[in-house]
Amino acid sequence: MMETPIPETPLQLRQRMREFYETSETYKDLLAAHDEVYLRHYVELVTRYAPSGSNILDLGCGNGISARLLNQADYDVVGTDISPLFLEEARNWENPKLRYQVCDVLELPFDNESFDVICSNELIEHLPDVETALKEMGRVVRKGGKIVLSGPNLCSPLTPFLDWINLVCGKPGRPVWGETKRQALQQFKRNCGLYIKKRFVTKTPHFIYRDPDLQADAIGGDADSAYYANPIDLAQFFKLNGFSIVKKAVGFGIKGKFIANMFPYISPYITMVVQK
Repeated sequence: MMETPIPETPLQLRQRMREFYETSETYKDLLAAHDEVYLRHYVELVTRYAPSGSNILDLGCGNGISARLLNQADYDVVGTDISPLFLEEARNWENPKLRYQVCDVLELPFDNESFDVICSNELIEHLPDVETALKEMGRVVRKGGKIVLSGPNLCSPLTPFLDWINLVCGKPGRPVWGETKRQALQQFKRNCGLYIKKRFVTKTPHFIYRDPDLQADAIGGDADSAYYANPIDLAQFFKLNGFSIVKKAVGFGIKGKFIANMFPYISPYITMVVQK
């Protein structure tokens, strides 16, 4: 008789993810695609809402380019990541108003109310404990300061629907989430159900987690995500903790702005701004 595997504890998953990011050269190579062009919209989003001269904490900055770009926009910036491997080259860009620090967003080594702006790009979906991370962000941001979160909305019904359209038109599918028409439709149905429940039934955040793919041959595409990221959870959490929502979603381009303004919670991308 086969033994039933013992479920992994949250602490074990957290340690396994840390080890993966600290050692994966393959994942580091994938981050090389996060160049200045790739990060343009994220940096524009932060600078749009960060007052001049703000002290900014850029969480999960990976290869450090986003922190450098914010620094070049005349901000005092601390860029952090859990992986010293990812930050190796970024150290060369440090200056009196830009420094990098290895740390875990679940245990930020900063005093209460240390920063004017806390921001992150494509970090939230990789966290095994979102509530703790959000509380840490809220702790280190100053009263009146802003938190700017950017990343994929993994619960958006629109994304798998677009995957299905692309597949019908003979275009390649999206790895992990929409590789076949059947998979895309299943994901669409699932995400529609989640959206309706989160938007109209539950009034408190319900963070849903998944088992991340942390294989040596990392493929990207959020295969390593641990949280089904969505803006409804985030908005509910911030409202319950006394934050005001400055912007539910920020769009770029004509289509992006239309979706962000009309349907902010189904936008394929999370671009949320809140104020303490």
